[in-house]
Amino acid sequence: MTIRYHIIANLHSGSGKGRKISLDVHRILDKQAIPFTFYQTEYRKHTITLIQTIARQLKQDERFLIIGGDGTLHEAVTGLIQANLKIPVAYLPAGTGNDFARSIGMSSHYKTVLKAILKADQPTLVECFIYHDEEKDVKGIGLNSLGMGFDGKIIQILNDKHTKKTILSAVGLEKLIYLKSISSAFKDRKTFDISVIVDGETYTDSDILIVGAMNHPYFGGGIKIDPESRSNSHELAVMVIKNMAFPKLVKLLTKVLTTGSHIHSEQFRRMSGKKIAIQVMATAPTQVDGESLAEDDYHFNFELASFLLWQ
Repeated sequence: MTIRYHIIANLHSGSGKGRKISLDVHRILDKQAIPFTFYQTEYRKHTITLIQTIARQLKQDERFLIIGGDGTLHEAVTGLIQANLKIPVAYLPAGTGNDFARSIGMSSHYKTVLKAILKADQPTLVECFIYHDEEKDVKGIGLNSLGMGFDGKIIQILNDKHTKKTILSAVGLEKLIYLKSISSAFKDRKTFDISVIVDGETYTDSDILIVGAMNHPYFGGGIKIDPESRSNSHELAVMVIKNMAFPKLVKLLTKVLTTGSHIHSEQFRRMSGKKIAIQVMATAPTQVDGESLAEDDYHFNFELASFLLWQ
């Protein structure tokens, strides 16, 4: 049976990496006489609309192939879960960070990944999470992490128009770009109190810099902030980092980037479980999978979800 691919691509992802990979995939599929239809994303959340529209008419011999960064895949999975569709997707990472691909051990060579996709006959179940603030009616999915506080502020800075231009000119410097934004975010940081419930056990604390839910170890383009997390582990982790002076933060980051011993620091706490609730007691910058949410005092409930991946 010949498979037709519906390719949804973000050509602007990864400092032009999305365009380069898309053109090469076009050539490879043409050479192998594999039929495909190409769709280019044009605005934020366009992937959600595209995948839901195409899915309504998808035939048995047709598959989705997503080309882009974590954000593009996030939108594709969001579209499918919103519509309650268990349709597998294939994915070629073409972003600046590619934390999701890194977390599941996907090759960094897109031709190797494409070769495996074209041979795949059974999709793999991959875990993600659903977050929901019932009172504020805010709901979505996460592939990587949802963070409130300091990391949310860093994402705000990274998503600033001026910073985006810097990122586009800095191919391959994802981790450095993230780290450079830390000093700016630290100057404007606001701390807050939290209440966290993990599988029925409550934890409260004050003067918090970051609190977040983690689906795997990475954020910020390969920064291994939670070395104990694993993809498809049937649980989520909660990461809590308390406020500290900047020299202590630098010391903590050094441990993050080298030995991973930051997890034993008095400023760091990790919990894990299947059902998680996180409440911040003040308005905090918030990010999910590297995209900013509206700043608010959220009370999120988290639960595990999953999607199907050709790989």
